[in-house]
Amino acid sequence: MSTITIQSPSQTWTSDQPRTFRIGRESDNDIVGVDPSVSRHHAEIKAVGDGWEVVDIGSSAGTWVNGQRVQRAELRGTTSVSFGAQGGGLSVMVTVTGPAPAPMPPPPAAGRPVAPPVPAPPPALAQTMVAGGALGPGAGGPGLLVRRRVGADLRFGTQALVRVGRDPALEVVADDAAVSRQHAVIEPRPDGWWWVDQSTSGSYVDGERVTSFKIEEPVEILLGHPTAGFELELVPLVAAGQAAAAIAGKKRRRTLAVVGAAIAGLVLVGGGIAASVVLGGDDDKGTPSAGSNGLSAAHLARAKAAAVFLVAVDATGTPTHSGSGSIISDDGLILTNAHVAKPSAPGQGSSEFEDPDYLLVSLTSSDDDKPATAAFRAKPIVADGYLDLAVLQIVGDADGNEIDISEMDLPDPLPIGSSDDLHTGDEITALGYPSIGNVTASLDRPLTVTRGVVSTFQADEIIGTERGLIDSDVRLGSGNSGGPSINDDGELIGINTAVITANSEDAGAITSGSALIRPVDLADEVLQIAEDGGDPSYVSPYVEDMPTPPTDAPVDASFVSAGWVKEGEQGSCAGSSTVDQPQILSVVPGEPLYAEYVITGLADGTPIGVTLYSIDGATLLGSLQDTWSFGADEVCIYVPFDAPEGVSGINGVFVVGEEGQPVVDNPLAYQ
Repeated sequence: MSTITIQSPSQTWTSDQPRTFRIGRESDNDIVGVDPSVSRHHAEIKAVGDGWEVVDIGSSAGTWVNGQRVQRAELRGTTSVSFGAQGGGLSVMVTVTGPAPAPMPPPPAAGRPVAPPVPAPPPALAQTMVAGGALGPGAGGPGLLVRRRVGADLRFGTQALVRVGRDPALEVVADDAAVSRQHAVIEPRPDGWWWVDQSTSGSYVDGERVTSFKIEEPVEILLGHPTAGFELELVPLVAAGQAAAAIAGKKRRRTLAVVGAAIAGLVLVGGGIAASVVLGGDDDKGTPSAGSNGLSAAHLARAKAAAVFLVAVDATGTPTHSGSGSIISDDGLILTNAHVAKPSAPGQGSSEFEDPDYLLVSLTSSDDDKPATAAFRAKPIVADGYLDLAVLQIVGDADGNEIDISEMDLPDPLPIGSSDDLHTGDEITALGYPSIGNVTASLDRPLTVTRGVVSTFQADEIIGTERGLIDSDVRLGSGNSGGPSINDDGELIGINTAVITANSEDAGAITSGSALIRPVDLADEVLQIAEDGGDPSYVSPYVEDMPTPPTDAPVDASFVSAGWVKEGEQGSCAGSSTVDQPQILSVVPGEPLYAEYVITGLADGTPIGVTLYSIDGATLLGSLQDTWSFGADEVCIYVPFDAPEGVSGINGVFVVGEEGQPVVDNPLAYQ
């Protein structure tokens, strides 16, 4: 039996015998959390076989493993587990030692070499492609050097968790009022050192708030503030030759998840997914009260009325994706994102969606903040793919009949302000229609209003501005794309465009405290073109300065679906599954499943991933990303997922390259 140690800020529990630790707010629990976001009986940490797992037992605010929301997760090594609201609730560190050896896989199929299996990494690890047997920090990997601006350098070995914060009992003490008492942990995971933020004030790299990332090279991180925080430098200790090679080949990659379309493929592969909170909840950063914080009830009501719900429809009449927009003129001009209105616009990169034949426009009901039945059709008249901006023109009623402008009875257009007048700390309000399931089943989607502050501005070298994007802590979800962000005068100052990190099982991609909003001042040219009648052939002037993207899928690489297997059967790659003949398997929701693939001829360093959809393609269920490091020979890999509930089957789409190009389907129908 493996030994478990559970450590809270004030107490430690240890057991090497089978038992169950109950966690909750009531005093009859073994581990009591007094925070209101902890449910009375919230979760259990219990022995399973020779190991341990955490199970959420119906909590309202969720259970989180290394920053990702879970229903059930196996616990290995050292893991951060939180119960309740992130940044609040109850957080503990769980260490499991002496895990049982992994079961041997069945013999490989003839002619197919199989990489030896390795123990699965912690459940919250985004990179969970399993192939080969490389050793991580816990098995003799690199140590870690932490340099502080005040105090001596600190060196750490490869086995112990490193805690960072204001508490003098921690391994790295940051004596600064902006730093939380236990601000973050640095975890020695099987694939390297990982920074995991646990604070309310945040951790920042290059001005961007980060919640979890792998420390692959020396990195400076600021605690508590993006420019004036407590500074640490984290240096993974590797061999001199490896360090020199890493410096020579250094390439920074910004990972974003587009918050646009509502169904399959909304989160660009590379964005990574993790669990988060549901929009429209009851925390104090949700819908603002009318008349508070400087935004009057009248200004908010005007913005609500001008916000529209957009559904893209293809030539067959089938809804394909959705987004949001703002009415900006009396004659039916609507400002939104290019990835909502015209995904093919030069500068957008690859997209899983074709350009819509038209977009249905639904107006917000003044009675209940739900969109009315679709009232109009609109088409893009100008789009800037690099800026991700587009303007639509209403061209008819919902049935496609021509309509006179005087008969449209549109709400008052949203006045356009100046994003250059914004300063960090200014409050902004975002409006839009985040997705809830399948587009075709949610055409009565409610309007969502969330509020936050300007955290910082992100520079854009191609545009040549220090204000290429507004970085805010306002919360956005899939479907918010193209919706308005307004100032306290009720003026449009930005277009909701992207989020950094994550997803939610209930609302698609959700920010973990950082939303990217395109400043409205950058829309001047497309707005002027729209006012002059539009130009469908317009190409962003910034496209010619964009770097040439690498080829996505090597033409000489081979990708074969090898079907799905259950726990203990992974590693053979002996099955098969195609769209025409999907594999059929008896599945219990929540049980571990493994998608298997045979890959040949793929170069090391190529970005890869698996995106999981419902078998009908209507719902995005999750995704995993990694970088290929298993060589060009034929390799069998297996990718773990827990069987999702509420669907009749799943499809694991293998994707390759920076843009996440789909290369092979792996469907599984539940029996």
